[in-house]
Amino acid sequence: MSWNQRITRGSETRKIKYFVVPFTRGTGVDLGCGDERIWPGTLGIDRMLSPNGAGLARDISDLSIFADQSLDYVFSSHALDDFPASRTLEVLTEWWRVIKPGGHLVLYLPHKDHDPRVKQTEGNPAQRHALDDNDILELMRCIAATSNSGVVVKRNEVRNSGNEYSFLQVYGKTRQTGFTAAASLSGRKRALVIRYGGFGDILQAASVFPGLRQQGYEVWVNTTGRGGEILAHDPHVDGWWLQDPDQVPNAELGDYWQALRQCFELVINLSESVEGTLLTLPHRVNDHWHDQARRLLLNHNHMTVIHALAGVPSGSRLRFHPSVQEQRQAQRMRRALGKGAVILWVLAGSSMHKAWPFVDHVLAALLLERPDLHIILVGDDCCRILEGGWYRERRIIRRSGRWSIRRTLSVALHVDVLVGPETGVMNAMGLEDVGKVLFLSHSSVDNISSHWKNTINLSPPAEVTCHPCHRLHYGWDRCHRDPETSAAWCAAAITPDRVMAAILFLLGEVYEQKRSH
Repeated sequence: MSWNQRITRGSETRKIKYFVVPFTRGTGVDLGCGDERIWPGTLGIDRMLSPNGAGLARDISDLSIFADQSLDYVFSSHALDDFPASRTLEVLTEWWRVIKPGGHLVLYLPHKDHDPRVKQTEGNPAQRHALDDNDILELMRCIAATSNSGVVVKRNEVRNSGNEYSFLQVYGKTRQTGFTAAASLSGRKRALVIRYGGFGDILQAASVFPGLRQQGYEVWVNTTGRGGEILAHDPHVDGWWLQDPDQVPNAELGDYWQALRQCFELVINLSESVEGTLLTLPHRVNDHWHDQARRLLLNHNHMTVIHALAGVPSGSRLRFHPSVQEQRQAQRMRRALGKGAVILWVLAGSSMHKAWPFVDHVLAALLLERPDLHIILVGDDCCRILEGGWYRERRIIRRSGRWSIRRTLSVALHVDVLVGPETGVMNAMGLEDVGKVLFLSHSSVDNISSHWKNTINLSPPAEVTCHPCHRLHYGWDRCHRDPETSAAWCAAAITPDRVMAAILFLLGEVYEQKRSH
């Protein structure tokens, strides 16, 4: 179509922003943003300040306030064409200067074959000269030839359908010099699986990947950086659509997901496949149901529901895939601990009911019972507090806040017993042979672990009438607290003797197997 003031009223950025999410992560700028910058977390720069647009007023051709290679991305929509042709290379070179290796230059510009020439009366009065995709490609080729970095063309699209009359280009910056194009798509049909959230959420979603592969799809994953980290070596992932947490505002997620359907043959959105559906959220209607109703309607296996949403056969295939290096590192550590048994204990999960108050009691009893035992404590930074009393005990290996999730899971594959609440670590090991002692709190055995191998499930006794509540908790307003321990009632009601007996039973099996060999 041709440029028309009536049709194109509003932000040009809105037409393209959802298609460049993976290239506008991290710290970046929107140059010539007008009254609306691409993302709330982006620094908008233009001649005039605006609440939702520019936070810095200056000439966008001068980025001298930024150091070389200091930004993850530079985005600009319908601004480069406002400079005279004699300055285009100069401006592009300046924008390229501030981008880090691994970062991106994202340009959305009016195409001269679909937008009127500068002298046409209906044209944009601010436009100085007309451009097309080949013009910018040649200029970026010049930059690649004269700079110490390489240029990779990741997107080059002429977009002239609907209300668009522009072209989109994305250039990646590399340390290796040269001018290249990214590999083309395979041409196979592609399925995009959308899942954000915690490590356990991502791993549960990953169990649908093999089924999609069997249906002939390439599997792409839309997740955050932490999801990309935990799935980094999953052999069933063909491509990534990564974004930062809250990069796309919650109010825009519906429009964003709808836009993604234009890019993939199949989009499977697993957002709220567990939370909100099988675990109620505060202020939702189902959160106020009677306990009996929640238990009747929400007591379904998480994996069964996730597979049904994805349209793949039921039956969990949830696995963590370590790299070869991670496997070797974990094996070396296991050998260094000697011939005795090794326990890995996950100290806490993502909510207050996923912390058991009697850990120290059982740790002390285990060390007395099994002198050759080693116990590895893991968790996030906050869990370091729970490790505090054990810094002089060599058989207690304190790793909370020190190990990445991948290191923790790699080691978990080589221990004898795994102990913990409903967390991603426990979920990831569900189908592995390692013995598991699982503390259940807001979920039931049917929800979580009915299909797990070699697992002892510890549920609160019947007098804990709120279990399972099938609720997500962000505070104590809906969670019953034990007055003696200040822990959640469901956690405090699981007594140390039950935990000790479960661990010793699994350790007994380990020692029996070692004797038989």
